[in-house]
Amino acid sequence: MYRSIYLPLDNSAYALAGLDLGIALAKATGAQLAGSHVYAAKLHDRRFRQMEGGLPEPYRKEEKLVEQRDIHDDLITRGLSIITDSYLDVFASRCAAAEVSGRRVSLEGRNWRKLVEDINSSDCDLVIMGSLGLGAVPASQLGSVADRVARRIDRDLLIVRAVEDSAGAGVD
Repeated sequence: MYRSIYLPLDNSAYALAGLDLGIALAKATGAQLAGSHVYAAKLHDRRFRQMEGGLPEPYRKEEKLVEQRDIHDDLITRGLSIITDSYLDVFASRCAAAEVSGRRVSLEGRNWRKLVEDINSSDCDLVIMGSLGLGAVPASQLGSVADRVARRIDRDLLIVRAVEDSAGAGVD
């Protein structure tokens, strides 16, 4: 019997199907749910620094660069936090509607690495995640995040590979 279920979320069709499955299992077993999303603000910071050489001359002075970096970091972090919150709001509202307990997890860093670290350090005994995310490549069977997580965690893993279309038919 599972006591704690971990759900990586990106609001893709596969992740949402996994969320629905996790909620159904939690209702049936009393398991606790943890919904997580990872955002990569520092990745954007590195990319901004790589592009600094292409800025107009007045913006390449050190004091101006520091100011621009601070503005950029603040905007990116706030923007990505809003996106993460919106994904976790979907999780929370579905949990509330089903009357199951759900804990929100917001992580910053490289998605698969942070998921692996958080899963392996948690008390979860089941991970349910979508086979593909929002960045899915056509004809892919398994996305890079699901693949990397699957090879690095020591918990039971259920990968959602089929979702229903708007007419209720199964789609692979």
